[in-house]
This record gives sequence, C-alpha cells and structure tokens, in this order.
Amino acid sequence: MRQNKEKNLKQNKKTKGEENSSKIKGTKNQLKSRKKLFIKLAIIILIIAFIMGIIFLSFKAYTFNTLVREMFNNTPSTVFDSNKNEIAQIGTERNRENVNFSDIPDQLVNAYVSIEDQRFYKHNGIDIRRTGAAILSYIVKFGSTSFGGSTITQQLVKNLTGDDANSIFRKVKEWFYAWVLDSTFSKDEILEAYLNIIYTGPNIYGIQEAAHYYFNKNISDLSLAECAYLAGINNAPNSYNPFSDTDKTEKINKRTKTVLDKMLELEYISQDEYNSAISEVDNGLNFKKGEITTDSSVYSYHTDALINEVISDLSDKKHISQDFATNFFYMSGVSIYSTENTEIQAILENEAENKKYILKSSNGEATSQSAMVVIDHSTGYVVACTRRFRRKNRIKMF
Repeated sequence: MRQNKEKNLKQNKKTKGEENSSKIKGTKNQLKSRKKLFIKLAIIILIIAFIMGIIFLSFKAYTFNTLVREMFNNTPSTVFDSNKNEIAQIGTERNRENVNFSDIPDQLVNAYVSIEDQRFYKHNGIDIRRTGAAILSYIVKFGSTSFGGSTITQQLVKNLTGDDANSIFRKVKEWFYAWVLDSTFSKDEILEAYLNIIYTGPNIYGIQEAAHYYFNKNISDLSLAECAYLAGINNAPNSYNPFSDTDKTEKINKRTKTVLDKMLELEYISQDEYNSAISEVDNGLNFKKGEITTDSSVYSYHTDALINEVISDLSDKKHISQDFATNFFYMSGVSIYSTENTEIQAILENEAENKKYILKSSNGEATSQSAMVVIDHSTGYVVACTRRFRRKNRIKMF
C-alpha cells in the first residue's frame, strides 16, 4: 500500500510538472504570437506613414512647381473692374526688366556662378559639401550662426517664397524645394529666373535694371570688371552702392577683385583677361547712374482690400505662407477680375474728402472717421468702398 501511495504521488507530481511545463510553453507561444503581431502592425504603420509622407511631399512639390512656373514670368498682376477695364497693376513698384538667358553675357553668368555657387552645374540643387560645412558650423556654435552654404537654386527658392527665417525647419524645406526646382527646370532656366528676380539695388530687381542703374548700360555692353562688380554686390547691394553719401571705392574694388580672383581660379577667364579687368578696377570703374522710373502703387481702398483677400485665399488654399502668396501675386502676371464699379468708387472717394466728415472732439486729439460701402443688392457684390480717418495734423485716405 505504501509503495502504491508513493507511486501515485510521483505520478501526480509528474503530471503537475507536465501541466506546468505545458502552461509555460503556452505562455511563451502567446508572447511570440503577440510579438509577431506587434511587429506586423509596426511594419504596416511604417508603410502607411511612408506612403502618406510620399503623397504629402508629392503634393507639396506639385503645388510649389505649379506656382513657381508662373512666378518665373516675373510680371506684375493686373486688376480689372466689373466692366473689364484695367484699374491697377500689382507689383509695378519693383523696377525690373526681364532678359532671356541667351541674351545674358557668359562673363556675367560665370561671375555669379564663381562667387555664389561654383559647383552649380554639378549638384542637384543642394551642394552637399557646403551644406555639411554649414550644418557643422551651426552645431559647433550652438545655433548662434546662420546656416549659410546656400546654392543659387536655394537662393532662388528664398526669393520666391520670401521665407528667410533662421531655423532648421525652414532650411529643410528650402533643401526640398531646391531639389524640386533642379529636378523640374534646366540649369539655364534656373539661372535666368534667378538673375531676373534677385534684388540688386534700391528698389531694383534683376541684372538688366542693375546694369542700367550702375552703369547706364544694357547687360550686353558690360565689361568683365563690371560683370564682376554686379556679381560681387549680390550679398549686400546697398553696402556697395557707389552713389551713396559715403565713399565706398575701397570696399567695391576689394569685392570686385575677389570675384575676378575666383573666376581666374575656376578658369572662366584667362590671365590676360584677368590682368585687364584688374587694371580697370584699379583705374576706377566707370559708374554712371541711369534713370530709373518707379511706377505708383497707390490703389483704391476696394483694390487694396481685394489684394489682401486674394493673398489670404491663396495662402489658405495652397497651404503656403503669406509672404509666398504675396510674391506670387506680385510676380505671376495673373489677371484678377474684381467687382469694383470704377465710377461709383470715384464718387465715394470724392465724397470721403468732404469736410463735414471731420468731427471735432472735446480735447482735439480724438480721431474722427467715416466709411462707406456700396453693395449691389441683386448679387451681393461690393461695388465700391472707402474709408477716411483723421487725427490731429494727420489725414489718411484709402
């Protein structure tokens, strides 16, 4: 009996041990299954995120590409009234004259490429070497320096979008858009747009207007030294303006020679061409201020409100910044058909000048103002509007 009990006890322990082992194995199998399921879900989520990222970037690239293609026109936009009469040119306050790439002298192109982006024809919109150096400098100096390292393509992106914030997020967007530009447009198209759009002096944009302003010449008549001067001032045009109140000859000569040195180093010019250009700089560049005419940018209050509304709508619908939307409006040459009735608008503006709307306050400092809006009740369109406010010794009309 005692032997049987011991035998049964051993069998029970063995059975319990087998049951525990089976439970442990079952738990391990469940953990393995859950781990596999988790890995599968993680992979699926990553794939979905990757696809969504590609779709998002494709949308941003398409939107950017569509907008800048029109901005390459670099032409003011036109506003028409309800009778399709032109009432305003938006962007005419920018002095600019577009030139085709085929009409730009090789020496002028080479001067800009030499000093601004010597590997322009080799990279895909981003110069990895310069970008890496700029990032390293930014990290070493704990963000106390600007990124720098911008290629011509990146500078064009900045001029188009109007975004020059000193942040890594902005820089990453700039790299992406520069790659998009380089993937879509030829190097010649990028250079043409860049050289027509860049700021070159007091309210002056583009190399053609710059040649007129500084030398009273067309770009085709510029000497090598003059080409080097224009390329050299690109980083700070007003700092090298020969027509300012202070003498900047030494600064101008040093910068121009820096460009010529780089052109010689990159073998864009011969030693004889270099020597001749240096001699011209030493003898003094022949600056001759050309006549620059600036068009008026005063609009009716109706048109002014229209501009703000269009820019805001474009910013919202295209998911771009206000600066980008503003530049698009000023450069794309689009036609805007407004609801303004020019005759009624003129009547309102004349009426707003009536002295009876100037109200005197008890202390003589408080403002008085008037506003008028005319709406076509059959359509709901605003056909005219104006506003006037007056402070002491100050009147403003819109």
